[in-house]
Order: sequence, then structure tokens, then C-alpha cells
Amino acid sequence: MSPARDKLAVVGTFDGVHLGHNYLLNVLKEKAVESNLSPLVITFSSHPLETIRPERVPALIYPLAKKTDLLKSCGINDIAILNFDSHLRNMSASEFMTFLRDEYNVAGLLLGYDTRFGKDHPEGLEPYEAIGKEIGMKVSQAQQFIEYGAPVCSSRIRRALTEGNIPLANSLLGRQFSITGSVVHGKKLGRKIGFPTANIQPEDQRQLIPKPGVYAVNAILPDNTTVKAMLNIGFRPTVDNSDTPPLTLEAHLIGFEGDLYGKNITLEFIAAIREEKKFSGIEELRSQLALDAETAVKLLSAEKMPDA
Repeated sequence: MSPARDKLAVVGTFDGVHLGHNYLLNVLKEKAVESNLSPLVITFSSHPLETIRPERVPALIYPLAKKTDLLKSCGINDIAILNFDSHLRNMSASEFMTFLRDEYNVAGLLLGYDTRFGKDHPEGLEPYEAIGKEIGMKVSQAQQFIEYGAPVCSSRIRRALTEGNIPLANSLLGRQFSITGSVVHGKKLGRKIGFPTANIQPEDQRQLIPKPGVYAVNAILPDNTTVKAMLNIGFRPTVDNSDTPPLTLEAHLIGFEGDLYGKNITLEFIAAIREEKKFSGIEELRSQLALDAETAVKLLSAEKMPDA
């Protein structure tokens, strides 16, 4: 980030970099040009609630590295990533804005429609405008971005994912929700019943995992090729009778043969196929997996950005 030119900044967690964020970033870039300022996004290395109220911190839609890449893809070259520690937590709104002015050359501040910050947490545009006048910073606010009758926000997307509503989540994100992780060794039961699976360990354990069930996904391999796949998220009730079975992500890459152990793959979610259930035995499970694979191929062959 070049400190030489004065900045027009926006502050937020930007989890998901969804359609509402995209709208806000477009406003930022337009206002920056009008004001002869350089656009700057200020975000955090972790969700502020991890410091303020750990018991209420939400699962992340995307890890920090993915979020940063998405911000850059929106045309944002200057990104300041702050560590939300106790020092930052205890700043008032006035102290934080002064910090932005002095440390990042912020001459203008664009607020999102629901942005609030500082330990005093002022509400509405007016308190921030008043602070701006005191310290020489112009403050403005963007409007809400409405989609399907409600503001687009990260909590709405998290709710859709936890309910297994992949079409709505994808529509609000403006892209397919994805999880990237490494392929780790499992019990290799899938191979024995004719449906070998890649067991995925997400790269960030804080990332949100959708509702347990079977999903049609595209698997992006290390060489950037795409393979149709079905993904089971759940506790494998048919084959795991332990008291506390672990949550697993097992992807069957349809028609794929190869060794992916230790490599990273990305799963792009297209649609839910069914909920997880316990079958009477291996034969019933095998029959259902064959049907699931057929369904996944049909869904993925007809893939498009789904409507909510």
C-alpha cells in the first residue's frame, strides 16, 4: 500500500465479499475518482467478535486469504488488514478515525449502511460526520443494497448455508460458495463400496460448513481442471456408530482416478441433493450413492448461477 496519496476508506469485516459489499466497493471507487482520492479498504485479520465476545463470533464465509483475493478481484489494490487487539478494541470512534487519518492518510470515510465502530459505537451518520469535521475528514454513507426483498448481509448468507439453501447463498454472494482444503487419509470405506472419496480438511477451521447432507459440487483440482463431484457433509451414521462421530467432508469425484493425498482442492457448491440419513446397511447405502451420483451429474451438467 502506497502511503503517499490521500485515501478514501471504507471499514468492515467484508466476510464473503458478497453483492452488498460489491455495491459498496463500487461506490467507494466512484467517490474516490470524484474526490481525487485513492480507494482503500480497511478490514481485520479476524472477526472483531473473536476479541469482543468470543461466544458470539460467527463462522467465516471465507478465510482471510480468500477474502483478500476477492477484494482484489473487485478492483481494490490498497487493503489494510488490522489486528483487532485490545488496543484497537478500546479506541473510541473519534480515536479510531484519528488513527486512520494519521496512519493511513485517510482524508475521507465511506460508511456502509449499517457501519458502526469504536467502543462508544455511535449509531447513524451524524456522529461520524461530527467527528470528521473535528479532525478534517469528510464522511459519507452508502445506501442499502437490496436483493430478494431484504438487505444483502453476511448473516443472511450464513443462515442460508446452515439451512442448506445453496441457490440463495450463491445468489447473494454473486458466485458459488466454496471450501478449499487438503485431501487427508480417511478409513477408505468409500473405495470398498465402489465410491472412493477425497476426505477434505478445510484450510481454516473457522470457515462455515453448510448443513449436513449430500451436495452437487464442482471440484477444482491443483492443475485447475474441474471434475463433477458429490459431497457428503456429516457424521456417516450408517458406518460410524461411535458416541461422538466427527463431522466429515467426503467428496466423490465422478469418473476421476488419481492420487490427491496432501494436495489442496476447492469445492464449489451448486445444489443440495438430500439430507444425511442412516441406511439399513452397506447395500442400501451403495444404491443411494449411485442415485446421488446420477443426480449430481444432472445438476452439474445444467449448471448456472441459480435463482433463489
